[in-house]
Amino acid sequence: MTQDAQCLICKRQEEESNPDIVLETKSFVVRHSRETNILGYLVIEAKRHILDLTEASDEEAVGYGSLLKQVMSLIRKLTGAERIYTFSLGEAVPHFHVHVIPRTDSLPRYFRGRGIMSYPLEPGLKEEQMQEVCKSLRYIVKTSAIEP
Repeated sequence: MTQDAQCLICKRQEEESNPDIVLETKSFVVRHSRETNILGYLVIEAKRHILDLTEASDEEAVGYGSLLKQVMSLIRKLTGAERIYTFSLGEAVPHFHVHVIPRTDSLPRYFRGRGIMSYPLEPGLKEEQMQEVCKSLRYIVKTSAIEP
């Protein structure tokens, strides 16, 4: 895959093992976010260093749509979320990645809808929680119709 030596996402993807990865396809990696304490907050990252879908191949774009549907199903199975938010900004890290965030009943009203953008980045999940939720997500992938 085309990589950028200065890119945070490219560097992370070059690591030999990343315990946060819950699903991987030919073109994308899906990992659990360490940015907040929201269980089931996943990030879809392009393996190839592209800024957005305008730079994606047709195969990558079609694969992304299918993967997004699968990831949303995965999150719903794990969390029972009523809504699942998605967004991609690419400002801080200019590498195509999409935040996929469950909105459960326990999320305070002021963080719902656009309010999710002001959800605190700290504290993140504790390491034990991160390992457990990633294990649960990988189990759901393995035992359901979700295709890697």
